[in-house]
Amino acid sequence: MKFGKKRLFDILGFGVVLAWLVMMGVLVKRSYFEAAPVTLSTYQEGSSLEENETWMAIYQHDNKIGFTRSRIIKQSDGYVVLESAVMNLRAIGDIHRISTEIIGHLNEDASLRSFVFQLVSGMVRFEARGRVEGKCLILNTGLCGERRKSEILLQEKPFLSIGLWPHLLKRGLIVGAHYRLSLFDPSVMAQRPVEVNVVGRETVVLDGRRWEAFKVKTIFAGLEIFTWIGPNGERLKEEGLMGLRLVKTTEDEARVGISSGPEIDIVEAASISSNKVLAEPSNLVYLKIRLDGIDPGGLDLNTGRQGLTGSVLEIALESNGRRYEDGTIAAEKPLPQKVELEPCLKADPLIQSDHPRIKILARKIVGEVKEDEARARRILNWVYESLDKRATVSVPNALDTLRARAGDCNEHAVLFAALLRAAGIPAKVCVGLVYTRGRFYYHAWNEIFVGEWKTADALMGQMPADVTHIKFVEGDLGRQVEMVRVIGRVKLTVLEAR
Repeated sequence: MKFGKKRLFDILGFGVVLAWLVMMGVLVKRSYFEAAPVTLSTYQEGSSLEENETWMAIYQHDNKIGFTRSRIIKQSDGYVVLESAVMNLRAIGDIHRISTEIIGHLNEDASLRSFVFQLVSGMVRFEARGRVEGKCLILNTGLCGERRKSEILLQEKPFLSIGLWPHLLKRGLIVGAHYRLSLFDPSVMAQRPVEVNVVGRETVVLDGRRWEAFKVKTIFAGLEIFTWIGPNGERLKEEGLMGLRLVKTTEDEARVGISSGPEIDIVEAASISSNKVLAEPSNLVYLKIRLDGIDPGGLDLNTGRQGLTGSVLEIALESNGRRYEDGTIAAEKPLPQKVELEPCLKADPLIQSDHPRIKILARKIVGEVKEDEARARRILNWVYESLDKRATVSVPNALDTLRARAGDCNEHAVLFAALLRAAGIPAKVCVGLVYTRGRFYYHAWNEIFVGEWKTADALMGQMPADVTHIKFVEGDLGRQVEMVRVIGRVKLTVLEAR
């Protein structure tokens, strides 16, 4: 097995980085696309956005880790909106410098026409380009030579949120007002519902200057973010989960004083201490835990080998098509209908199972083996043995992972899923927690259908995955956004392990 510069347990828990970047995206990349509010009309004829430029410093508690720059440029047929962010991130002891940039072209009414999004971290680069055609967003992901085209059906007319606050101010913000929107984020390529509540008025002091501002609460996937909006619609500051906040400043001040070695390690900070030491997790067949601090509604806690009763979750190791519950063997579940399996066989922009390189490799790995579970094990072993175990900060996709032959749990999961789907085996990506060294860390793995749904972890080389793999969400990146409801909030108590 290839470990690269990291031992296996040194990158377990790196699954939190993707979810953490989503949380940062809600704060930093707020110029991603939002549909028109349900309770507001679109821009009135004659109204317009004012040209401006805003700089904000990014803090993690009191530690400055980066900055953002936002700019609106008026053109004859609409607007160009630019937003970039640079930040230093500590994860498992290493410092990762991450930069993102988005360029959006807007129509006269401020609705989205097209965009280019880029994320760069070290040698890793991700790019997405999109344009609106009617009710569809035509999306191209990847770099030159390996771009993939797909279509996303838009739920509503897409807008840039950088023009949201001036628009609301023109209509008059009212304390107590409540709005519903739909956010589209190209880093996860999905629309998500957002609620905006005008909480009240407050005085904000920045660099000795007092500002009268509206305090607004935004709720995104259960994550609460507070924004203070100035009289001209500019964001003065924002505060989110895990000590993240943005503060309006000047260009000179934004660029200086950034910590080259942030004190807080986000992987360790997000991990959860276990009340019991689990000496040999791989030997366990049953785990019973209590979950506190979160609303389980909308999460995938009560699926597959997991059973949720109230706040108590039981997980049993799969065995011969059956699963354990309270120490007994349960009856086999009815096989899923074909229509339920079809989405788990389809290619998507990040799991490119229909790409020739993926299809050829899948055929080579499985060879003449016909039985699905044996074929799946061959693919699992190939991914486990062929990829360096290396922490990576990016938007994970199968083709880039195959090219780099390296990655953390996210990269292992998407490549494993792509190869399985190319071989005709339904596969899902799961995200949640896994136990190691006395703590539970955020992690990603898979569920595969081989006559029944079975867990598999290509990073750890396990099939089935041990019962300390606690699934919270299954699905694509758009679905995985739900993890922002869990990180920093969930409390876990081990009640029984055997």
